[in-house]
Amino acid sequence: MFFALWRMLVAAGLAILLARVDDYVDRTHGDSPAGKVWRTYRSRTSKTGKKVKRGAPPDAGSAIDTEGRPKA
Repeated sequence: MFFALWRMLVAAGLAILLARVDDYVDRTHGDSPAGKVWRTYRSRTSKTGKKVKRGAPPDAGSAIDTEGRPKA
């Protein structure tokens, strides 16, 4: 349990640190070449170049059966 808590604390600290670095680069470098490179790097989605789609797919309502098993 100690190691799980330790990992959670390290992950939270790293997330806060990266968010602060992102904010700092946006504030200080803005439209400079370094700021443009940072925004380009940050906007990359994956190594394959595919965009990550967020949220439920358009046909999600028809894909989920919420009525249970049909009576036989």
